Amino acid sequence: MAGGPATGPWNTSAGAGARIAVLDSGVDATHPDIAPNLVYQSSFVDQTQNGEPSPCDDGSPQDQTGHGTWVASLATGALGSGTGNVVGVAPQASLLNIKVLERLPSATGASTVAQCEAGQPGGLLSWVLAGINDAVEQHATVIVLSLGSVVDLTTGDGAGWKAQFDSATYAAEQAGAVVVAAVGNDGLNLGGGRYIELPAQARGVLAVVADTNPACAENLAENATCAAGAITRPYYSNYGVTGAISAPGGSYPEGPDTGVSGFVRGACSSGLSNTTDGLPATTGSSFGCFGLGHVPYVQAMGTSAAAPLVAGAVAILRAERPAFTPAQIVALLQSTATTSAGMTEPQLNLPAALAR
Repeated sequence: MAGGPATGPWNTSAGAGARIAVLDSGVDATHPDIAPNLVYQSSFVDQTQNGEPSPCDDGSPQDQTGHGTWVASLATGALGSGTGNVVGVAPQASLLNIKVLERLPSATGASTVAQCEAGQPGGLLSWVLAGINDAVEQHATVIVLSLGSVVDLTTGDGAGWKAQFDSATYAAEQAGAVVVAAVGNDGLNLGGGRYIELPAQARGVLAVVADTNPACAENLAENATCAAGAITRPYYSNYGVTGAISAPGGSYPEGPDTGVSGFVRGACSSGLSNTTDGLPATTGSSFGCFGLGHVPYVQAMGTSAAAPLVAGAVAILRAERPAFTPAQIVALLQSTATTSAGMTEPQLNLPAALAR
């Protein structure tokens, strides 16, 4: 995605000086792909506001879902001696970990542990708004949000949330931050005007759709294996967002841990330090990487992968073009994105943007 140090965008910049705020489920601060670039941590998870405390997450900045670590590694996974197996698009950018999601239990499961193991990250829109404000206060130059919620603009609540996010993202833009957000994974056409995804369709935000790996074209058939094919928008990705660009989000089939895969590989969380899988209220226990336990790497898919890849590209552009405003950076990426027959959204083309 970012090219090689001698032949691609890293020959121009690897993002040094950029500050990427990842608003997500936290990060694993001890992970070798995360720790070298991590410069700030906070959490806006307030379990007293979410009905009742989640039994699956202690609310600290440490990732107990895996999602945030995966996202952060794709944007700014570190490069160099003593680091791990994943290198982000902008491996020299600083990482701001701002937790706005927690692991929430599934509605099904024979026990609380089982419900938590099957749980997903979730939170309140108010936490996300607070996280955006914190990112601005911490002088983030890029804010990435691999999260979102569909709202109905014909309702008072929906229109109100749109106004609040417009205010927050515009303030971030005015403060010098490019805001990048995933469009979501519901397979919805968001071009009708009534239903929108926030924060992806808030003011000034660069919305990101997923696309597939041409070395492992999307194939939803059971037991399919990787074969080369056209880049397409995967079945799950929302679409129809004005000004959106695309980046790899992955799709089936999943390949091996090493070798060609339709999924996107990234770092994952081992939960709280020195723990094994279990409820965080139990001494020595916490949850880590999705439903896989405490593992350091994972393959997954979603617009949640596409957004941090674009955020890494933004960080490189911010480092290379420090005089550009956020709006100019967004316009540059939109105007240099590559069109193809299999996509209605143009694909991120960082070399073309750097050459402009």
